[in-house]
Amino acid sequence: MKYFYSIIALSAFPCFLPAQEVITGAIIHDGLERNYRLYLPPADMTGEALPLVFNLHGFGSNATQQEFYSGMNAVADTAGFYVCYPNGRSNAWNVGWSFGSTADDVGFINALIDELSANYNIDPQRVYSCGMSNGGFMSYRLACELNTRIAAIASVTGSMVPEYFGNCNPGRAVPVMEIHGTADDVVPYEGEADISLPIDSVIGFWAANNGCTPGPAAENLPDTAPLDGSTITRFDYNGCDDGHQVSLLRVNGGGHTWPGSILSIGSTNQDISASVEIWRFFSRFTLGEISALEEAAEAEPVLRLYPNPTAGLIHLEAGAAPLQVTLYNAVGQALLQEQLSGATTLDVSAWRPGIYLVEARSAEGLTVLRMVKR
Repeated sequence: MKYFYSIIALSAFPCFLPAQEVITGAIIHDGLERNYRLYLPPADMTGEALPLVFNLHGFGSNATQQEFYSGMNAVADTAGFYVCYPNGRSNAWNVGWSFGSTADDVGFINALIDELSANYNIDPQRVYSCGMSNGGFMSYRLACELNTRIAAIASVTGSMVPEYFGNCNPGRAVPVMEIHGTADDVVPYEGEADISLPIDSVIGFWAANNGCTPGPAAENLPDTAPLDGSTITRFDYNGCDDGHQVSLLRVNGGGHTWPGSILSIGSTNQDISASVEIWRFFSRFTLGEISALEEAAEAEPVLRLYPNPTAGLIHLEAGAAPLQVTLYNAVGQALLQEQLSGATTLDVSAWRPGIYLVEARSAEGLTVLRMVKR
């Protein structure tokens, strides 16, 4: 199976790791012994509560290899955060595939947060998850199911499983970053039936879930390493609920690799360090900020739409000011544009089930709402 390719290749590479700052541990969860590695930064001695980042390995890999491959310990040294590298069962994470692990990995990570918090001074408002490939898939599952404890997630070469996708109901805006190569032949950018969704669809889903303004800000990053055979275009979805941004770093020509890694396998981009970019993203978000969502809900809406969710008809009511209303699907395609003053009813029974964005523009500004089509 090709999902082992380029991941277990790391097992042939010697892993020289700074042992004096790493502890190993194990817990029993769901009747199974689960183990992990935890990197302690120098700031661990200050007595200050520090952030915790879970860094999850790929399919066929393990915690030790991911620690070496990602190089995240060096970032933790400078920024001052713990990095936990857990091991999946059978070198895999349970993300909804018909193969790999069947373990309760969401429960394991939840229990591991409790275990580490009981023994180290961890800030419960600043716990994050990132991962490579299968570990990126798992981080998305945590964003769906454990976002009351995980403040933000990032995926490198990961995606979401089509069969599991329909079960993801986050219930809140979750900051998400994806780093993915267009020449990835293991988890293709365009997706693969029964294995992975197209990356643009994944990002569109989270941008809609977070209530972001449709149409991302795009930026071509400097090509500082022209010999690596790839460049990076960054897309940031802004205007999201509570500022919970969704970002995509598209590695043009990049393969199934961790950008900036010292171990260059395939087409590895060296214009950025994925570990640095992930921490820069994480450091902007805490769990405590979700309270602003509740405050915003109390404000008088510019546009009302009901029933929501809907299977057929949707009623839209504008206030006194006329609105330019545009409806987008989860990948940012405009399906309908209408000048609205007063009320109107739309029949969306023929639309595909999923999440849609309703953008209402007026002289006072922009409002973006989510609509769920059953």
